[in-house]
Amino acid sequence: MIKTSTKTKILLVEDNFNLSENLREILGLHGYEIMETLDEAETALLIIEEAAPDIVLVDIQLKGTKTGIELAEELRLRMDIPIVFLTSASGSDVISRVKHVRPDGFITKPFTTNSLITAIELAIENHKSNSEGSYKQEKNACSDLFIRDNGWLKKIIINDINWIKAEGTYTHIFVNGKQYTLRNTVKDLMQKLPYDQFSRIHKSFIVNMNKIEAFSSTTVKIEDSEIPIGRKYYQTLLKNINKLSN
Repeated sequence: MIKTSTKTKILLVEDNFNLSENLREILGLHGYEIMETLDEAETALLIIEEAAPDIVLVDIQLKGTKTGIELAEELRLRMDIPIVFLTSASGSDVISRVKHVRPDGFITKPFTTNSLITAIELAIENHKSNSEGSYKQEKNACSDLFIRDNGWLKKIIINDINWIKAEGTYTHIFVNGKQYTLRNTVKDLMQKLPYDQFSRIHKSFIVNMNKIEAFSSTTVKIEDSEIPIGRKYYQTLLKNINKLSN
């Protein structure tokens, strides 16, 4: 039986109360800490960002209007964290629905204790390996993007982006003192950017971690600009800064 030497912090998003309690009991007995148990995705994102768990277990089908897949998509844009799907289905149909999210693992219901613990441990190791290895290759392969500017398609080097501001259906990109405006949502843009390099620090602002010169609990400094930090995003920023420093 696999056991953790230190407590791995897990956040669970599952709308089956009996299953949630079963998971909490099993994982607690094996040295894990269940930080939160949520039963819907609508309010889960901010809670997960504030809690900053080591891994998220999320059911694909949840009560409410938002699915676990949609929640995972948002997490991929905002946090560098292992995501494991809980599902009662299997096969190519499920894979095709979730492969774009790049989940770190699956737990198929019903599960055994061994398969549950193994899936969690493998997901954490897979995520670490992907972040340090294959994802760097992907990031190098996509080092620029083209945006429309005064009738031209202008090449923007991704590493040169300082920060991004979301404003409704418009997205403003700030690069070396210049501002470019796209008629796209920030979600569309973030799908083209390396998620471990760009971090959301406010509901309207995303910054290039490599461009941060200084920060406090309320403000990030990049070049001559000060960008506000939302209260719920500060702990996530600290976690991402620590990863860059290690």
